Amino acid sequence: MITKHKCEKVKETPWKDKIKECCDKEDPDNPKGCDCCYDTWTEELKDVNTKYSEASEEALHVSMELAYIAERRDKLKIWYDELTKANDLSQYICDQLEVMQDQIEKVAKNTRYAIKAIKILYCMIRDFYMQIDLIKTKYDQIYSCIRCLNDPVLVPGQGILKCLEEYGKKLDIMIATRDELLKMVMAAIYLAYRINKNLAQEYGLYMVIGEWRITFNCDEACGNGDTAQSSYKAQSRGTQSKYEEEDHDEEKKCKLAPRLKFPICNDPYYDKIKDKYDADKAKVSELAKNLIDLNKKKESLLACKQSLEGAIKEVDPKIRCN
Repeated sequence: MITKHKCEKVKETPWKDKIKECCDKEDPDNPKGCDCCYDTWTEELKDVNTKYSEASEEALHVSMELAYIAERRDKLKIWYDELTKANDLSQYICDQLEVMQDQIEKVAKNTRYAIKAIKILYCMIRDFYMQIDLIKTKYDQIYSCIRCLNDPVLVPGQGILKCLEEYGKKLDIMIATRDELLKMVMAAIYLAYRINKNLAQEYGLYMVIGEWRITFNCDEACGNGDTAQSSYKAQSRGTQSKYEEEDHDEEKKCKLAPRLKFPICNDPYYDKIKDKYDADKAKVSELAKNLIDLNKKKESLLACKQSLEGAIKEVDPKIRCN
């Protein structure tokens, strides 16, 4: 009794009709017999094997392409994240520079007030010692007059003379402090001028930080690269144009790329990396879906192939006739 196996026929490929005459020739080493099931399944097995090989090769190709693009996507993601981190750090630096510049402006303003206050203090101290000098002059006159009286009642070191002598000593001590005090006042004025000069908006630390803010383009917000105007660029137009000329000369000598400019979020290279990452991300999703479909197709063809091989083995005339 012949066991019959039912297998769904695989659709013919478009190219089969073109090479049917060549491929349908009978194999002299394996001639067709009278069993139509065996002959039909043998032909179907050939077709399934061909399609299985095609599906396997296509799945392998898609798998390799998926691995390559996934690796490139991951590298782009790392580089994009690094650029984003660098941009965030540059924004943080800009914020700190702004705080520093604000504090410097306040300190410079306070030093100007300090200079005025010290000048007033100097005038007050000078007036004070002028009054002391006047008192000393009058004291000397009074003391000379008392001595000229040559009165035996007025004994040095006793009575009113003792008081005058003590008062004179105090005056001398007070006058002796004048030189040191004035030196300290003059030193305070000098230091206040130096601080104000080193922090001044025109040529001090304030201007240096302003130049750094220009370098980082701190006044330019993300997405406004074409419209943002920097107030510091307007203030330092001459200096900035000089730097731009030097940069242009350097660009002629150096061809390194990319040369990022701040803020990084407005640099075309930043958008380029993001676009490439998004494209690879979408491509990976598409290839992963295609690979799943190909694997399903391959598994289906493999199951059909194994079923046909089992059925052919059961009805193989060589085996049945032995």
